[in-house]
Amino acid sequence: MTNIEELKLARSDDENIRRMLTQNPNTSAETLDKLSEDESQFVRVRVAAHINTSSETLDKMSKDESEYVREFVAEHLSTPVETLVELSKDRLMAYWVAGNPNTPVNILNKLSEDEDENIRASVSVNPSTPVETLVKLSKDDNEDVRAAVAKNPNRAS
Repeated sequence: MTNIEELKLARSDDENIRRMLTQNPNTSAETLDKLSEDESQFVRVRVAAHINTSSETLDKMSKDESEYVREFVAEHLSTPVETLVELSKDRLMAYWVAGNPNTPVNILNKLSEDEDENIRASVSVNPSTPVETLVKLSKDDNEDVRAAVAKNPNRAS
């Protein structure tokens, strides 16, 4: 399918056609950018999760009204670091940012001290979390946080 055909399908009134585009691993970044503004939250979530979605589109989607869309943006490996930093300031997104291996170390360290044990557990399994932070988290009061540290491949032996 050509890019022109994709873009034509992206304007379809049939949501199922637009959904199918978001499920195709070959859909272009340009088409995904167009679909990132779709009225359907489901379509936008699929765009935010798509491997071909550009970092520019992910940055734009980080401001989406839908919490679910923003969660997928926070998890995406192509989300720009600056966008992750901004998303980390949103209490609803901190858990998802904490698990992204591209999150800067200073943000991981900050999130490792969060009052929410789920956020600390997410930092604990992140392969980019520094060993020193993992050591601290291995002594956390919460059993789930300590168990998450045990799953991290970079934990101190």
